[in-house]
Amino acid sequence: MKLIISLVLCRESRKKLPHFEKLFIVILILGFLFLASCTFPALGAPTNPSIDPVLTDAARTIEVRLTSEAGSSQPTATLGWAEYSPTPLLDETPAPPADTVIPEQTSPPTAETPCEDKAHFVSDVNYPDSTEIEAGVEFTKTWRLQNTGTCTWNTDYTIVFERGDAMEGPASAPLTTEPVLPQGEVEVSVALKSPDAPGTYQGYWRLRNQAGLKFGTGENGEKDFWVKITTGTTSGIAYDFIAQASKAAWVSSGGDGQVTLNFGGADGDPNGVAKLKQDIKLENRADAGRTLITHPKHVDHGSIYGTFPEYTVKDSDHFKSKLGFLEDCGEGDVLFQLWYQEEQVQNKLAEWSDSCDGNLVFVDTDLSSIVGKTVQFVLVVSANGSSMDDMAIWGSTRIER
Repeated sequence: MKLIISLVLCRESRKKLPHFEKLFIVILILGFLFLASCTFPALGAPTNPSIDPVLTDAARTIEVRLTSEAGSSQPTATLGWAEYSPTPLLDETPAPPADTVIPEQTSPPTAETPCEDKAHFVSDVNYPDSTEIEAGVEFTKTWRLQNTGTCTWNTDYTIVFERGDAMEGPASAPLTTEPVLPQGEVEVSVALKSPDAPGTYQGYWRLRNQAGLKFGTGENGEKDFWVKITTGTTSGIAYDFIAQASKAAWVSSGGDGQVTLNFGGADGDPNGVAKLKQDIKLENRADAGRTLITHPKHVDHGSIYGTFPEYTVKDSDHFKSKLGFLEDCGEGDVLFQLWYQEEQVQNKLAEWSDSCDGNLVFVDTDLSSIVGKTVQFVLVVSANGSSMDDMAIWGSTRIER
């Protein structure tokens, strides 16, 4: 730089130089000026090799422009050394390919169609129409019905009296103790009493589901099923032991003495059991309705007996019953006996021995020897040896005239 100043100050002396020397001096001066503009900073400007003034000015210009355009509610864009923040990806599901088949929107599934209650009358298990029953006699009527609907009958279903002669029966009674599936069958019973006055009596019954709705038999469930009896004649059912079983006094004996039993106890009670069971299967694989079940005390040669309410024996009276065991009776082997008690004196009328052989014993005993006597009948079951499998049955036990 000092050289350039010196050359300028010597202007006067340059006038005396030849022409080519003047041209050389001009070129030299221009070369130094060019070098100065490329390598030396401007006088008075701060020296900072890490910051480019042009970029800094550009950044300020962009910042001011972005701030003014976005407004105070948007973040300010900065350049330079600001921390890098990547733009978040949008939470969007990519569009399916053009050839993708999109299923049509379907309605939500509807509730299942309610099941239907229907029944079919199969048969009268006992006391068919116009059976003759002595006046004032308690008896148990049993029907066999089939579930022809689509609902399963459970313990909330009942049999209900609909119309006609109630015969002192209940307003309703349980239909079943076990579920009855569609197309299944069940025997249902009610305890009744024949009227005192002679005549023909008929009571109509229906079923009722767990929702309280009644239904009958037939294609549309509009038909009743019924019991029809005749009283005041000299023949018929005079005494029903099944209907009277809960009123009898039950005692078991053997081993260390006698035990008074509560009727309807547990099947496995070691002291023995006397109860009514319904919808059971017998040793001959037949189904049975309401049946009297007895098991002697759980000792060798144990026994059980029930003393029934009084009855006055009349002409032509016969004791009838079917004897045997429940199914799967194993080594069952017992002695059935019929006694009667008069003024605390007990007398044996008949006995039958039976084992688990797949067959029932049908008995018919003439009571003519005690006609005119008011007695208490006693039903006895004794084990022939071990009592392990001796769940014995008294089926349709009655006095028939």
